Amino acid sequence: MRSKRSPLVWRAHKNPQVPGGGLATPLLSRLGLRARSQIAARSLLLRRNGAVNGQEPVEGGTRPKGLPAEVRCFDRATIYVKSGGGGNGCVAFRREKFVPKGGPWGGNGGRGGHVWAVVDPSLNSLQSFRRGVHFRAKNGLPGSSNNQTGADGADTEVRVPPGTIIRERDADPRDPPVAELLREGDKALLVAGGRGGRGNSSFKSNLNSCPVIAESGEEGSESWLSLELKLVADAAIVGIPSAGKSTLLSVLSSAKPKIADYPFTTLIPNLGVCELDFETTVFADVPGLLEFLRHTERCRAIVHVIDGSSPDPIGDYKAIRLEMRLFNPEIAEKPEVVAYNKMDLPDSSDYFEIVQDFLVEQGIRKEHIFPISSATGRGVTELVRGLRALLEDSGSEELEYTTDALNIQEVPKKDMSARMDDFEITEDHQYGRCYIVTGQGIERFAQMTNFDYFEGARRFQQVLKRAGVFKSLKKRGVREGDTVVIGKMETIWSDDQSDRALFKAWKAMREDSGKGELGSARWPRARLNL
Repeated sequence: MRSKRSPLVWRAHKNPQVPGGGLATPLLSRLGLRARSQIAARSLLLRRNGAVNGQEPVEGGTRPKGLPAEVRCFDRATIYVKSGGGGNGCVAFRREKFVPKGGPWGGNGGRGGHVWAVVDPSLNSLQSFRRGVHFRAKNGLPGSSNNQTGADGADTEVRVPPGTIIRERDADPRDPPVAELLREGDKALLVAGGRGGRGNSSFKSNLNSCPVIAESGEEGSESWLSLELKLVADAAIVGIPSAGKSTLLSVLSSAKPKIADYPFTTLIPNLGVCELDFETTVFADVPGLLEFLRHTERCRAIVHVIDGSSPDPIGDYKAIRLEMRLFNPEIAEKPEVVAYNKMDLPDSSDYFEIVQDFLVEQGIRKEHIFPISSATGRGVTELVRGLRALLEDSGSEELEYTTDALNIQEVPKKDMSARMDDFEITEDHQYGRCYIVTGQGIERFAQMTNFDYFEGARRFQQVLKRAGVFKSLKKRGVREGDTVVIGKMETIWSDDQSDRALFKAWKAMREDSGKGELGSARWPRARLNL
């Protein structure tokens, strides 16, 4: 009795012909070519008209000027990560003197490399990603004879500053971030490497003692990620523009921020480390731009600098406090010291007592108000000591996570529990009769099947049949010559289910690819039922 096999004749996208007839070119390839040509034409039109990053062309063929790259890339970045693919399994047999019936000897492929995000305390911005945004791990090596497993692919590390939050670029804002890295030594897995394919030694059984089959390595994962930085510091220096914040930072530490006598000189936050009385305090100079207020969220205290030469120093203080409350009420609740700056100017010193009385009425203790002069250094030491005392009174220095990030620190085991019968079938008849089969288990199986060997193709058909794919396709009315897509594999439906038809189609596919009937394995041929 002639055995029945699955009614699918397969072909990959790269094969230009269909074994036994059918479309002259793959359906998806035609669609892809058409889509690519349309995208390329639109992209060229947008570039000619001055549109960038998907923006529509503007009148006159010019694009609007955006923020400087220095500001745009300081605390936000987008990167591309791709893990390595697993190595292919090997088909080999032990042929050695005095070892009769050596049997299968092919080893498994090595796993692909992972991509990790690691905290680098020497970094304080995301500007390093202006020079490179692509991070790819190495692929695993294929297995070899003597049951040797291929080497694992090398991992890749993405070094980020403390306080970085990593999210999927197109994820819902309500979804938890991929990682939130705060401290030195924090590490999180971004994408895991693919599993190595099994060699023919893994397929040996009582029913098949001489398997001519191996798996391809699992493809690596890829993703576009968005990085957001919130600086980690002991104190954030805030105030109106030109209040002397950058000058104060330059006096407190060895930092050299840009200083000039016009507003908004500082465009990006600056960090500085102050060493006093054998203790260190990290200050963050926050520019007078609303978008940078988020950098105060991780700071333990606020140093509010008031410009003593301002016509209305009390109004300036109220405006900054209102901004902080509107941006995030938790910022306004942080411990605060006030630095009344520019005491070296005559008019400034005259108004200090008035401002001090107002601040006391607002609930600020008198010992937390310091008259200083950043230009001469007057009162700066007292300010730092007062801030240290406030930090000690405020409690623990332990940083707290502000999100429910996943923070995967160990490589999880591959989810082998994905059921093969858990799949969905959708129809797309816009450019011909096409059925698309989707499902985690079934797509991974199709991708890891090595069609260089007939046994691999036969196993592919058997698994699909047992999973109920053919039964579901028949219920949907699939016919001879219809296209069936599983993952990245495009197949053609055939009603002839005999072994001879199956082998004939596989042989035609192998001839089209320019390889031998058994790929790299030429022995033994007796396994094929010709």
